[in-house]
Amino acid sequence: MVIKLQFHGAAGTVTGSHHLLDTGKVKVGIDAGLFQGPGELEELNRQGFGHDPRQMDALLLTHAHIDHSGRVPLLAKNGYRKPIFSTGATRDLADLMLRDSARLMEEDAVHESHHPDQRDRMASPGPLFLERDVDAALRLFRPVPYGSGFFLGRDLDIVFRDAGHILGSAILELNLAGRKLVLSGDLGRKGSPLIRDPVRVAEADWLVLESTYGDREHADKADRGQRLLTIIKETIDRGGNVVIPAFTVGRTQDLLYELNAIVESGRLPRVTTFVDSPMAISASEIYRRHPECFDDETNALLARGDDPLWFPGLTNTRTRDESKQINFTREPHIVISGNGMCTGGRVQHHLAQNLGREESTVLFVGYQAEGTLGRRLRDGARTVGMFGKQFEVRCRVESLDSFSAHADRTELLGWLRGFKRFPRRVFLVHGEAPASSSLAAAIRQEFGAEVLIPRPGEEFELA
Repeated sequence: MVIKLQFHGAAGTVTGSHHLLDTGKVKVGIDAGLFQGPGELEELNRQGFGHDPRQMDALLLTHAHIDHSGRVPLLAKNGYRKPIFSTGATRDLADLMLRDSARLMEEDAVHESHHPDQRDRMASPGPLFLERDVDAALRLFRPVPYGSGFFLGRDLDIVFRDAGHILGSAILELNLAGRKLVLSGDLGRKGSPLIRDPVRVAEADWLVLESTYGDREHADKADRGQRLLTIIKETIDRGGNVVIPAFTVGRTQDLLYELNAIVESGRLPRVTTFVDSPMAISASEIYRRHPECFDDETNALLARGDDPLWFPGLTNTRTRDESKQINFTREPHIVISGNGMCTGGRVQHHLAQNLGREESTVLFVGYQAEGTLGRRLRDGARTVGMFGKQFEVRCRVESLDSFSAHADRTELLGWLRGFKRFPRRVFLVHGEAPASSSLAAAIRQEFGAEVLIPRPGEEFELA
């Protein structure tokens, strides 16, 4: 059996995850994520999948983050009608996130069509997909429990393992007639809040491994609560606000978990905290519906009647009017708002209110892709553009990488040490060039494996 593995996204970049496995008998897609970042990168979303998706026999979805799931409705729009396998939690989160994505695309298209600068330009291509395409895609989902294998054809057995990244995230084990391909998806961190640690895999012949933080170490998680508390207190004491751009799924819930502990222990005097994101609010409700994904510590909190995603002073703002009212809050406050890389969404309005205030703080708690507004702010830009205007950056800008849901270099290497039979070939994806190259060198040195960094569209025979 000749097995071919093609890389059509997240190859040489972090976003746009999409791979294709061809066993000669079945074709299986893995993820279908949006490319995110500069315009030329986002334009790739309109250039197809690199193959005919109608020929796939199944799609496996590792988790619901948009850089892994965001083109799933486009598959359906292009005629894909076969099953989409994921965990139940991923299916619920994808429902939420893909509908939101469709609505934002439609709103952006309407805005562009009415914007004065657009009237004399080439007609907008319109939304990438519509909500009806989301409906069509969601009808294809088939939930799979962790650890429960299923067959796609006689020679392909698939098992979803807990990746510990966000709720429902999965490592994929594909057993191919006695040989095994493992795909890490986005690998989480040991000791993360709410959810379980990543499962260690004992053996593989081939491994597709993420490398987002392959050249970096996160700060110690044990100190992050204190560091978060210090930044908040210093800002509040100056009379400023703390604006936290946060991914609506995963990062927002981790922040709420940490703030719950800080507030309920009495270490932080009551400060009004806004979660200004309808999707983040709904995501937290989905978290509550999936305790099967929680770790023992979280289940113990729930057993005591303590909701780890709520604390005194927390206000959820769903509507636009409620969001606008935050601007009239006189006392210093905290705003957690999407999106996490500041490329759009309500967080830009809070940035507009606070970037020019020396007393305020913008706090990043997640990855900022190259070319995004968040990356420019994190890298020290003194002026940034939003809403057709330039804003001077006078506020304090801080980063807490210890909140990352991605394993760092040390954690990735530690996870690899769990293999009793190490894969003879490792493919590194989901990384900018320095991160992937650095991790590749470390894996070659310690494990002696062949390590490859695929280029977009590149195909490999697995032998």
